[in-house]
Amino acid sequence: MKNKLASALYLLLGTVLLSSCVATSGIDHTNTISSSEGVLSKKKTYAWYQPTPAAQPAYGPDFDANLHEHLLKAVDEELGRKGYTKTTVNPDMLVAYDVSVSVPDAMDKPELYGPGFGYSYAYMSGYRYKYGNAELPGYRAVDLFKQGTLIVDVIDPKSKQLLWRGWTEGAIKSFNAGYSTVKGQVQKIVNRMPSAGQP
Repeated sequence: MKNKLASALYLLLGTVLLSSCVATSGIDHTNTISSSEGVLSKKKTYAWYQPTPAAQPAYGPDFDANLHEHLLKAVDEELGRKGYTKTTVNPDMLVAYDVSVSVPDAMDKPELYGPGFGYSYAYMSGYRYKYGNAELPGYRAVDLFKQGTLIVDVIDPKSKQLLWRGWTEGAIKSFNAGYSTVKGQVQKIVNRMPSAGQP
């Protein structure tokens, strides 16, 4: 009888420990900030903030230019899934991405970045963003995020101010990440956006 009771207790304890491991391993490190409640509620169309690089890409040895293409494709697909339409004429909003990277000492100079934005994968790809942060509560420059954090920004096309930001910490662990990995991380962020034309 004692053996059966001990076995049952071990089984119960093992189940509890296993379930707690499963729960903690599924923690979502995705967050958002926005300039106001329902700021995207009437938005239906979008364009990329900077569709072509402002500067020549300058990839270091640990970077892969394919990541940029994967990110563009994944964001386009996920925004389409949420009902947003890509356009080149009078978009309701502009979209940009960033991936926070560690800052080499030689590059850690304020004059190398756009105002309010830190050293990032997008910067290395030649995309130097210059939109303002509109003093959003919880706003941080890109270089203040944990390395590998993927950021998706929505910008007002007229004021060039940040309207909404979503990010997931440590999403891009390898700059050689394949498309399926990138898409999964983009999906986590875009899922936090309201659907097009919805509050």
